[in-house]
Amino acid sequence: MLPASSLSTLSSLKKRLNRPTILLPNLKRLQPMPNEPEIKEKAPIVQPLPQNPFTVAVTTPARTPEPTLVQEGGRRSVFLRILGTFFLLSVTPIAISAGLTATVYQSSIRQFLPATSVTQVEQVLLAQNILILVLVVIMVIFAGSLISASLIRPLTRLVKLTHLVGEGELRYRLKTNSRDEISELTKAFNIMIDRLEEQRRRERLISQMKSEFISIAAHQLRTPLSAVKWTLKMLEEGDIGTLTQEQREFIERGYRVNERMVRLVGDLLNVARIEEGRFGYQRVPTDFLAYLSQTVERFRVEAAAQGASLSYDKPNFTLPKLFIDTSKMDLAIQNIIENAIKYSKPGGLIDVTANRLPESVEVSIQDHGVGIPAHQIHRLFTKFFRADNVVRMQTEGSGLGLFIVKNIIKNHGGDIHAESEEGKGTKMIFTLPLSEAAVPKQETAFEEFVGGL
Repeated sequence: MLPASSLSTLSSLKKRLNRPTILLPNLKRLQPMPNEPEIKEKAPIVQPLPQNPFTVAVTTPARTPEPTLVQEGGRRSVFLRILGTFFLLSVTPIAISAGLTATVYQSSIRQFLPATSVTQVEQVLLAQNILILVLVVIMVIFAGSLISASLIRPLTRLVKLTHLVGEGELRYRLKTNSRDEISELTKAFNIMIDRLEEQRRRERLISQMKSEFISIAAHQLRTPLSAVKWTLKMLEEGDIGTLTQEQREFIERGYRVNERMVRLVGDLLNVARIEEGRFGYQRVPTDFLAYLSQTVERFRVEAAAQGASLSYDKPNFTLPKLFIDTSKMDLAIQNIIENAIKYSKPGGLIDVTANRLPESVEVSIQDHGVGIPAHQIHRLFTKFFRADNVVRMQTEGSGLGLFIVKNIIKNHGGDIHAESEEGKGTKMIFTLPLSEAAVPKQETAFEEFVGGL
C-alpha cells in the first residue's frame, strides 16, 4: 500500500499530464496550457473603436511582409566561404590532434629521456606538425580551386547573363553539357530568355501593325477632313451665298471642330511615323536665336486672344549656328507654347527665356497656370497622358503633343524636362547642343526613344 501523500501526488501528476502543453519560445520549456475558463478570465476586454478614417487606419492589422529570396548583408565570395569551411574542417582536427599528441608524448618521455633529448623530440614533432599543416593547406587550396572551376565559374557567368537580361540584352545564352543542378538552372534560364525574346518580338510586331494601321487611317481621314475644311471655309466667307448670323455661327463652330480633328489626325500620323522610325529630319545650320525670336512673335496674337501675354527678352549673347530641322522644331515649340496658353489663367504671363550653357543652349517656357500633380509629372512625356486636373477642366487635347516634342528634342541631341507645382504653373526646359557632333546622324529608333522616357 502506498501512503496517502504518494497517492495524492500521483493523482495530481496524472491531471497535469492529461492537460495539453505548449512550448514557450522565451522560456524554452514545456508549460501546461491554461484551461478555457482561465483564458476567458485573463483575456483583456477589447472595446471596438468607432468607425472613422482615423480609427480604421489604427485598428487595421499590419500586413505581414512577404518572404523574399534576397538575403541582406555584406557581399562575400562563395569561394572564400568554401575555402574557409574546408580550412576549419581539416586544420582544426590536425591542430587538436597535434596538441593532444604533444601532451601525451611530453608526459611519457620525460620519465625515460634526458631533458636535451626531450627538447629534440619536441622540435621534431613540431616540424612534422607544421609540415603536415602546410600540406593540408595546399590541399585545401587545390580542392577549393577545383570547386571554383566546377561551381563558382558557372554561377559567375549566370550572374553576368542576369545583369545583361536586366539591361534588356537578350542575344546571349549559356552553353552547358553537364547534368547537375547548376546545369538545370542554366537551361531553365536560357528557356526564360527565349520566351522573353519571343514576347518582345510579338510586341514589336503588334506595335508595327498598330503604327501601320494608324498611319493608313490617318491618311484616309486627312483627305475628307481637308475637303470639309475648305467647304466650310467657303461657306463662312460667303462664296456660295449670303449667310445669316446664326448660320455663320454654326459654320464657325463646325470649322473649329473640324480643325481639332485635323490636328488630332496630324498628331496620330506623326506618332505613327515616330514609331516606324521615319519621322524624317532634315537638319540645316540655323541662327537659333533669330529663329526663336520669330517663332515667339508668331504666338503673341494667339496668346492675346486667349487673354494671356507672351514675354521674351532677347539674350545678349551669341551662338554658333545650330543644326536643326526648323519645321520639326516649329512643331515642338508650338506644342509647348500652346499648352502654356491653354492652361494659363486669364491675364497670365508666359515667360520665354534662353540661356547659354558651356556645351548647349537652354530654352525655358514658363506659365503660371494650373500646373501638374506631383505624382503624375513622371508620365508627362508619354503617349495619351493628360493630368487629372486637366481632365477635370474638360479641356481639349489628345495627350500626344509632349510625346512628339520629346522625340523631336531627343533627335536634335538635346533633352527636355518639366518643373511644375499644381496650382502655380509649369516650366518646360529643353536644351540643344552647340556642336554638330552631338546631333544624332540617324533618327532614334522607337524602342530606344521609349526607353529614355
